[in-house]
Amino acid sequence: MNQQILSTDKIKAIYNKWAVMYNASLWSFYLFGFRVRAYRKAAVESLNLVPGDTVVDLGCGTGLNFGLLQKQVGPQGSIIGVDLSDGMLRQAQSRIERIGWKNVNLVQADMAEYSFLHRTDGILSTLALTMSPKYDQIVQRAAEVLQPGKRMSIFELKKPERWPGWLVRSSIALLKPYGVRADHMERTPWLSMEEYFSKTWMNEYYFGAAHVTTGIG
Repeated sequence: MNQQILSTDKIKAIYNKWAVMYNASLWSFYLFGFRVRAYRKAAVESLNLVPGDTVVDLGCGTGLNFGLLQKQVGPQGSIIGVDLSDGMLRQAQSRIERIGWKNVNLVQADMAEYSFLHRTDGILSTLALTMSPKYDQIVQRAAEVLQPGKRMSIFELKKPERWPGWLVRSSIALLKPYGVRADHMERTPWLSMEEYFSKTWMNEYYFGAAHVTTGIG
């Protein structure tokens, strides 16, 4: 079984294929007690946003974070969703139009190439950052663009230190259709956050298999 990390083009193809079914597929995670929405909510709340803020959602996918972000920034704020997959962005646009949000803008781009606005009050990434081989550079750029006191928050998977090898391998196999490979478990975005932000903290979930890490610029 090939465990090598996929190219950007292959990741894009996978998520274009998943786009229509992606939201429904996440319900299967709840069968295993993996509370995806709760972890997303924790990441959003860690940003400490206020009404009127501008927040960037890197790897926004179908827009599952937008409702949570709306509660923080309000209609006077601005949400920018960035994603590589045009298929996922079409689903996000459908969500925007269905609910009637007027303050969400979508950008199709590799998050490693995205140019942040001069004013960015928060940066979020959920289950997306470590899919990029340039995750360290992304965190560095995020830290540089955020004003003092502003935050970046990520929700990511991590290799659980106390899990037996067979369970880790089984979990990776279940995530393979989403483009996850064993090598992703070796990526350490929380260490990048520690390097580039003045203060960071991590909360672990699901017996150490997931974490929300927040950094203050």
